[in-house]
Amino acid sequence: MDLLPQLSISAHIGAGTLTLIAGPLAIWFNRRDPRRHRVAGRIFYWAMTLVCATAIAGFLRHPGVVFYQFLLGISLLVWAGIFRAVRALRLMRGAAVRPYDYAVSAALLLCGLWMASQAVRYGLRGGDAVMFAILFGVFGGGALADAAGHLRKLRQAAALHPSVWLHEHAITMLGAFTASTTAFTVNAAHFLPWYLQWFGPLMLILPLQLYWGRKLRQTVPAAA
Repeated sequence: MDLLPQLSISAHIGAGTLTLIAGPLAIWFNRRDPRRHRVAGRIFYWAMTLVCATAIAGFLRHPGVVFYQFLLGISLLVWAGIFRAVRALRLMRGAAVRPYDYAVSAALLLCGLWMASQAVRYGLRGGDAVMFAILFGVFGGGALADAAGHLRKLRQAAALHPSVWLHEHAITMLGAFTASTTAFTVNAAHFLPWYLQWFGPLMLILPLQLYWGRKLRQTVPAAA
């Protein structure tokens, strides 16, 4: 009876490790070798998809545990991000916006609202629950802002320069890699304070996101 959960945990760890290898390779090959960049990116995408699926399975086994509740929210945010990153490349090449593009962003918006409500719930409890209140609040607020911004892009898709979608692809994939790195520090860097375990990778990778965002905007000055 314990075999399936153990397999799920093993798959989660294995896929997570693979994202930590494929992610940096995709970043390294970004402009040096487009073919290898695509291969590493596909490996990262499917490994991250498996990470999210197994994390959701963990929540289904432990729905009343706050850690798994938070893991559910993060998994949905990350999966929505990598899905949008793939769609961004297709939109960049002229594909039409589909109803499921709106559906994914609407689901992300609902997830952000749920995480914000969890932040209030655990904040009112006080004590050790405040840590999760902060985590739910920060990531839930980020999800709300991200979803609202993406919905605006979808409504203006026909008027947007292709570089906007390339920027969307790069930033959301880097965001997913940040999540993968955060999972590693939370599970392996117990010597760090909790806030550095959870927010340390973001502080390290955010400058890279800003750098690539600025470089992409400079590539096509006329981009919206």
